[in-house]
Amino acid sequence: MNSTINEHPTIAALRTRPASPPTIAEPLNADWLRQLCLDAGADDVGFVEVGRPALAEERPHIQRAFPHARSVISIVMRMNRDNVRSPARSVANTEFHHTGDEVNDVARRITAALERAGIRAMNPPMGFPMEADRWGYERMWVVAHKPVAVAAGQVLDPLPPSQLPEGSDCNTGLFQ
Repeated sequence: MNSTINEHPTIAALRTRPASPPTIAEPLNADWLRQLCLDAGADDVGFVEVGRPALAEERPHIQRAFPHARSVISIVMRMNRDNVRSPARSVANTEFHHTGDEVNDVARRITAALERAGIRAMNPPMGFPMEADRWGYERMWVVAHKPVAVAAGQVLDPLPPSQLPEGSDCNTGLFQ
C-alpha cells in the first residue's frame, strides 16, 4: 500500500480500533434485554435460542443471514384494530404499512442498543424489501418471523383464522 495512504490520520486511527466489539461470553440478563426491547418501542417481546428444536427448519436461514446468532428476539407491535378491520382496503393497508415501518424502526433501535453494549446483532426486515435475486428458486425472505414467534411463546400454532390475534405484527432480531 502507498505509504502516503498509510500515514493518513484516518487510516492510522482506523488501524488502532479493535476489529469488532468484544463478544459477550456470559448469558444476557433476560429482564435487562426485555426492558431494552420495550424501551425501544416493542409492545411485547420473546426470546428463543437458535438451537431450540422448534427452529430446526429455520436455523439454516438464520445462520445464513447471521452466522454468529445464538439467540433470536421476537417483537410484537399493536395495530389500530378498527383500521385493520376496515372494509376500505386503503385504510387497512396503510395501517399494515405504518406498523411494518414501525416494527422495522423498533428492531433497528434494539439492534443499535445491543451493538452499543458490545453484542453483535442484526435485524432482518419485517417484510419488504426481500431478496429478489432469489425469486423463482428459493424463498425471498431472510427469516420467517412466525416460527420464531411461536418458539418464543408469542403465537400459538396452529391458530385457525377465527382465533388469530387482531391488530398485531411481529419481527425477529438476531443476536449473539
